[in-house]
Amino acid sequence: MKKRTAYLLILSLILSLTGCGGTGGSAGNAGGAAAASQSENTSLDTADLSKLVTLGQYKNLELSVNSAKVTQEDIDAQIENALSSEAEQVEVTNRAVKEGDIVNIDYEGKKDGVAFDGGTAQGYDLTIGSGTFIDGFEDGLIGAKIGDTLDLNLTFPENYGAAELAGQDVVFTVKVNSIKEEKLPELTDELAKKINPEVKNVDEFKAYIKDSLEQAAIDASRNTAYSQLLNMVDASSQVVSGDEIPSGILNEIIEAEKSSFETMIKAYGMDLESYLSSQGLTEEEYNEQIRVYSESVARQKLLVRALAKAENIEVNENDLKEQYENYAQEYGYSSADEFKKAVEQQDGVETFKEAVLTRKVEEMLFANANITNPEEVIW
Repeated sequence: MKKRTAYLLILSLILSLTGCGGTGGSAGNAGGAAAASQSENTSLDTADLSKLVTLGQYKNLELSVNSAKVTQEDIDAQIENALSSEAEQVEVTNRAVKEGDIVNIDYEGKKDGVAFDGGTAQGYDLTIGSGTFIDGFEDGLIGAKIGDTLDLNLTFPENYGAAELAGQDVVFTVKVNSIKEEKLPELTDELAKKINPEVKNVDEFKAYIKDSLEQAAIDASRNTAYSQLLNMVDASSQVVSGDEIPSGILNEIIEAEKSSFETMIKAYGMDLESYLSSQGLTEEEYNEQIRVYSESVARQKLLVRALAKAENIEVNENDLKEQYENYAQEYGYSSADEFKKAVEQQDGVETFKEAVLTRKVEEMLFANANITNPEEVIW
């Protein structure tokens, strides 16, 4: 199994701490001036949670979980998707264009009879159904034959990136030069091993696909359930936000978020200046985005800490060891120690602990919830 790099591991942990969104609950009245008066030296570990969070209902919450069952159709579709990486494009001459075809086209787009910039190309390969072009373009080619020329009367979406075309009526004149379709290869032991070197034959490949889909479905169902529960608690609780968050807590989180984000973009060969330029952002706008996001993170961390305190939930060394082992296996590391080292190298130990605490709190909420369809809980 291929390792996921350390910065992506830490990023995924950071994202896992923001499941409740931080905007659903009542804010601003949990301690009022007392919350605002807490020192700039206040940290999450020293904060007086009683002045920052007033918990609402967090037990006996009604929850319907999403099904985590995988059908044979799901498995077959995933196998077909895997085989598509080895598919051969075959020329088609005896039928019209249909969904999924790769159509080679010449096209020219005109607005009020005048060709517009970026609207003309020759010999363009377009996969029908890919959503590459604006609505109506690809569907308009279905049923066309090689050599046909069509006029497509279309409208650019209101939010289109080029302001001069947004919401405008245009005509695309399109000629169909050729049609190809993908022909999937037969799944053999050799091809199975090529696609996934961890398997030895077709049976193992199919079993791997089935197990992967089932685990993904379980993870998705569980994580959605946990997120929904945390949202419910957030909605009925009062948690400080904005200027009421102690500056020490907020500034600590802002610096951590900046560090994590900038580590991530460096792994892609970018520095902050080039990233901001590519996104059309000023440094002030970037700082404001980080601040708003950090407020959301701070709210959730405070809520999780308050729930943990109410239920005497703590993270001990055994918890950390267990989770290091789980993540090492999930992310393809040879051992828990190797994964732990990767976390430490990215200064992610505290983030990891926070993720473990959050998961323990979520598990507590789930254990105390009223599950309306318990037959769907298969984790």
